[in-house]
Amino acid sequence: MKKYLFFISIFFISCQDEITLDLPQAENKLVIEGAIENGFPPYIIITKNQGYFDPISDNPLLDIIVNDAIVKVWTYDEDGRKDSVMLEQLPPPLDSTFIYTDINLIDNSGLVDFLGEAGKTYYLEINWNNQIITSETTIPNPTPLDCLWVQQSETADKDFKCDIRALYSDPADQQNNILIKSKRLEHYTFNEDSCTTKKKEDFPFQFVDAGSDVLINGQSFETYFPKPKENGFPTGAYNSSHERECDDGSTLELKEDIVLIKFCQIDEPSMKFWRGLIRQVGTNGNPFAEPMNLLSNINGGLGVFTGYGTVYYKVPIIKGTTIDYEYSPNIIDIF
Repeated sequence: MKKYLFFISIFFISCQDEITLDLPQAENKLVIEGAIENGFPPYIIITKNQGYFDPISDNPLLDIIVNDAIVKVWTYDEDGRKDSVMLEQLPPPLDSTFIYTDINLIDNSGLVDFLGEAGKTYYLEINWNNQIITSETTIPNPTPLDCLWVQQSETADKDFKCDIRALYSDPADQQNNILIKSKRLEHYTFNEDSCTTKKKEDFPFQFVDAGSDVLINGQSFETYFPKPKENGFPTGAYNSSHERECDDGSTLELKEDIVLIKFCQIDEPSMKFWRGLIRQVGTNGNPFAEPMNLLSNINGGLGVFTGYGTVYYKVPIIKGTTIDYEYSPNIIDIF
């Protein structure tokens, strides 16, 4: 019996072969997230791609951020004259955002000459490490919502959970590619141990959805904007003001969320990129999902440069509130 067991152990050991995979190295490319929208200067975030098996440091963000690129954006006026601006990274204390933009925002008390205009095409050029990366995008004409309102969620299990609903009339005489983002300018967390609340703000915007108006062209319809989740399709609800009970029997009021809705029109190349990204996020972790490559409009790199024809709405989550007017955000709000 002992000899038999010894023979089996020798058999398994002899079948162990060392396998070495020669995996292809990822091509080094810049990844661009760039935008320009009506009424605001262009803003760009530049990173480097990484291979799947590349080592990860203690601060991986600093490993991929590019802060020494030469960035230029330009357009042409009605007379064909070129109007351009050089972008630089924001100085402290805003340098942690790693955003390239027109620093006249800071130096000249927010007075900026180069602002996005609906209907214009904008060109991007990035010079870094002997690479030239280019792109172009157009800002479509914005189309506002008819109105928004807040009502109690029909699916949530708590009565302070609310949805943002909206009415939209799609113009019949133009093709629209719609992108919707949102973020909470204010929301509150509850610390049960100390019976205290803390005000927070979301950064950056999160995606709700993107797509064309092929099925809704020329129609008026009701929709809603759910709160995005970290993974998967957005299905969340927002909080109206409510009370939480502390361990000592007292109660503490948590104020309502304040939400900023960004309702955009984008050109078709940008829509294809963002729609693909949103679909990938929505199927994250699904083993049956079909893999896809994102369609980029960046020449010589990855990512997207998007012209947004944007209208903003600031929505306090108070039941029965109706918003039928646009909101004018400051430059920090739009990131």
